[in-house]
Amino acid sequence: MRRVTPTSHYQRPLALILIGLAVVVGLAVAGSVPARAGEEVTVDGVLHVRNTDQPSRGVRTVQLEELWQAGGEDDEEIFFGVINKVLVDDANDIYLLDQQLSEIMVFSADGELIKTLGREGEGPGEFRRPADMAFMPDGTIGVVQTFPGKVIKLGLDGTPAGTWQPTRDAAEGGFFAMVNLRPAGGNLVASGIDIAVDQAAGEVRRHSFLSSFDPAGKLLVEYVARDVTMSFQDIKFKEMELMDFIWRRMDVAPDGRVVVAIPRYGYQITVFAPDGTVERVIERAYESWDRDEEITELWTSILETTASTQAPPGTPIEIEDREPDVEFLRVTTDGAIWVLTSRAIYAHTDEGFTTYDVFDPNGHFVEQVRFMCEGDPRDDMLFFGSDDLVFLVEGFMSAALSGMGASSGDEDEEAEPMKIICYRMR
Repeated sequence: MRRVTPTSHYQRPLALILIGLAVVVGLAVAGSVPARAGEEVTVDGVLHVRNTDQPSRGVRTVQLEELWQAGGEDDEEIFFGVINKVLVDDANDIYLLDQQLSEIMVFSADGELIKTLGREGEGPGEFRRPADMAFMPDGTIGVVQTFPGKVIKLGLDGTPAGTWQPTRDAAEGGFFAMVNLRPAGGNLVASGIDIAVDQAAGEVRRHSFLSSFDPAGKLLVEYVARDVTMSFQDIKFKEMELMDFIWRRMDVAPDGRVVVAIPRYGYQITVFAPDGTVERVIERAYESWDRDEEITELWTSILETTASTQAPPGTPIEIEDREPDVEFLRVTTDGAIWVLTSRAIYAHTDEGFTTYDVFDPNGHFVEQVRFMCEGDPRDDMLFFGSDDLVFLVEGFMSAALSGMGASSGDEDEEAEPMKIICYRMR
């Protein structure tokens, strides 16, 4: 672990920790030697599926067929701020959530801009700095506003449809922030942070959670939680405590099961039944990736910038030496679990963009899938809109860091406008 004393200054009022940044993707054919299925053992009454580092069916290569693109330097009509979520509805219309512009741009299947939903503000159907969105059980679109934490609901035509807010036992003088929203299989799952400020004790207490709620917002099950206490007298900004949680390492399966990679180190995925019972733990042999100088400098900049908005000047920061083993996780409509590792992003040397680990619904490591398209997995982001459509967001990391006031490299080099490329997997 590295300890760094920042040189940045206290500038802005409170700004909530931002979601762990992750880059998405992977698919391929190839000729690796097949490995056996994972070994199933029971530990303390819980089934563990222990996989080797080799998938049983080897590597499958998937070619990405470009359908259309929008934005970028050559597009004089479409401008994106920071696209951070993509949804595709039953009519194949595509919804792009723009965190910076606080709006949803809706495109047809052939790439025509149809309409724009929502706008920045505090009125009905308005939101600020959205972190996520999802199709709600009542047929609306739910947009997650980080702070103050709530979900703003919109009809598919943009009509304001009220709000949905998890009920939390917020302490006096505290506040609540939301990060993720995942409704599936009758299970409405959200993640966020409760923050309580205790002036008498001189402490700030943070409770990060991944929980399910009923349609009225009542807490049902808390699947994962982490509590951190910071003393006013000894404030440190530690990446492991303040920025490492399951924000990008979770999803909800079509049957409502919650799938989450809880530990930062140790490739381990826990599958919860909707009622919170641990059904199984999926493991895979893996060597953590040591950060290189570029990524160390990037995370130093992120923590310094975050500390400058939330703490006095000179507050020390502590960053990790290694990236999380699991960077991103998704569950497809057939129940398969797709995992993007840190090595697939930062140590990727194979042909193509990057490679995903794929587990069957029972947790056996069946294949790796390598996506074939141009791009830089350290800076570009691949979003899954459906099981056959993916969207490459060029310059995602640079744009996200710029929005935070952090730096990803040469500060004299002007970032290019964000471009979205829609691909079909084939």
